[in-house]
Amino acid sequence: MARRAGRLATWAVVVLLAVVGVRSIISPPVRQEAAPKWGEKAEAEKDDVPETLAQQVAARFARSYLTWTHQAPQIRERELARDLPKGADAKAGWDGQGTQLVAQSIPGTVTQTRPHHARVLVDVRVSTTIGSGRKAGTTSAWMGLEVPVSHSSGRVLVTGQPALVGLEEPVRWKEPDAPATDTELTERTRTTVENFLKAWVNGTADQAAAPGAKVTPLGGHLTLRSLDSWSAFTGSGDRRTGLAQVRWQLGGAVLQQTYRITLAQVSADDASRWQVWRVTAQ
Repeated sequence: MARRAGRLATWAVVVLLAVVGVRSIISPPVRQEAAPKWGEKAEAEKDDVPETLAQQVAARFARSYLTWTHQAPQIRERELARDLPKGADAKAGWDGQGTQLVAQSIPGTVTQTRPHHARVLVDVRVSTTIGSGRKAGTTSAWMGLEVPVSHSSGRVLVTGQPALVGLEEPVRWKEPDAPATDTELTERTRTTVENFLKAWVNGTADQAAAPGAKVTPLGGHLTLRSLDSWSAFTGSGDRRTGLAQVRWQLGGAVLQQTYRITLAQVSADDASRWQVWRVTAQ
């Protein structure tokens, strides 16, 4: 009897192992994927200086840093102290002489140098007074300024001596070929474009534009000198585009500009005509 019970137990184990084996083939166990490791790049980025805040601080500091007048040196010191650590020298390398004004500062590339530290490149438009009295004159130029900043306690501060650097040189660029010109459409719509420009400069563009077009009034003290050229591109459909070279008179000078103008074909009473739909830069 005991021998029989042992045989039954043995067969039960064999059957159980067989069932488990078949289940593992039909429905293999789900493998637990290893949690992704925190990459070195992500680890470094969490210590980066916030770019937007760094650009704001650097642009403001650059403007104050390169603006000075010997007649009121305290103004510069007071403005620089806003973005410097407490106790820092607010003279920031200036000898207290001369007169200079920054008309504009434009922040650019933020280079992360080490955890919580970065450099910000700022383009600065500097106007300098040369000479004195009746012989005094002003010269303006763009300059590059790199501003070292740090992020601490939720604030970005200037924690190093800014340095003047060179600006990037122009590079070569090949303008893409213009689309072919639709001569017939160009001749048929030149007056349409010219009439629109006259209305645009007079603040009545909505009367000359196509129904539904949204053309913002030009404004300013401009006078249309001439429509030098108009070329409608080849294409199809009820929307066509072309380029217009226009001369404006303003500020005692004549300025030529190029516009990309989109025309819309408008139909009414079994007749159709082209009207201006959109005006943008080239």
